[in-house]
Amino acid sequence: MALSVDYVYQYMLKLIRKNQSAAISAGDFAYFWNGEQRAFFSDLMGRFNKNTNSKLRLDTGLIENETIMTKLLPFTKPLVNQPVSAGNGTKPTDFVYTLAVRINGNKVFQVNHDSIWSVNQDVIDPPSIADDSYYYVEYLNYYSFLPSSVTQFDLDYISSPPDVLWAYTLDVNNRQVYDPANSVQPLWSNSDCSEITQRCLKQIGVSFSSQDFENFGQQTIVEGSA
Repeated sequence: MALSVDYVYQYMLKLIRKNQSAAISAGDFAYFWNGEQRAFFSDLMGRFNKNTNSKLRLDTGLIENETIMTKLLPFTKPLVNQPVSAGNGTKPTDFVYTLAVRINGNKVFQVNHDSIWSVNQDVIDPPSIADDSYYYVEYLNYYSFLPSSVTQFDLDYISSPPDVLWAYTLDVNNRQVYDPANSVQPLWSNSDCSEITQRCLKQIGVSFSSQDFENFGQQTIVEGSA
C-alpha cells in the first residue's frame, strides 16, 4: 500500500526525534517535502547539459535508464483526442516532458525550428493527412503541427508531481488532527517517499542550524536512501 502523507509527515518527525508540537509545522513540512520532491524529480529526469556519468551518480536521466522510467511511472500519462486549432495543440497544464506524439495512431516526428522550411518543401515525404505523414514543432505550452489542418492528436508525457498537503481539522482542544479527505497524497513509491523525506533533513538542518540534520540529508542525496 502506498504511503500516505500522514505517514510521511510522522516519519519526518521521528527522523528529527521531536514530537509534533515541538517540531516542524504541517505548513513547513509541505514546503520542505515539496521542494525536495521537485529536486528528486529533476535528478531522475536528468540534469541539463550533462550527458556523462560521474563517480557520484548517473547523469543520463529519464529515457536512458529503465529503472528511472519505472520510478517515473506514477507521472507517466496518456492523453487522447486532444484538439488542434489552426495547427496548434495545447499541452496539459502539468506537462514536463514529451514521450510520444501520435495522430491517427501514427508517429508524429519532431522537427527542429530551423528545419520547418525543409519539411514543408520536402518532395519525398511532405506533411500530408492522406499519407499519414505528420510533424510537430515544440513550443513552451503548445505543439505546432504540420500539416496545420490536423484536428486532434494523442500524447504520452511526463507530468509534474503534485504538491503534497497534510490537511487537518482542529479537535476540542484546538489540536491538529490529520484530515485524509482533504490531504494531497504523494504518488511516489514507498522507497522513493522515504528517500525524499530523508533528503528534507538537509534543508531542515539549515533552518534549525543543525549540522547533523544537514549532513544526513546530504548523504542521502549523494548516496541514495540510507
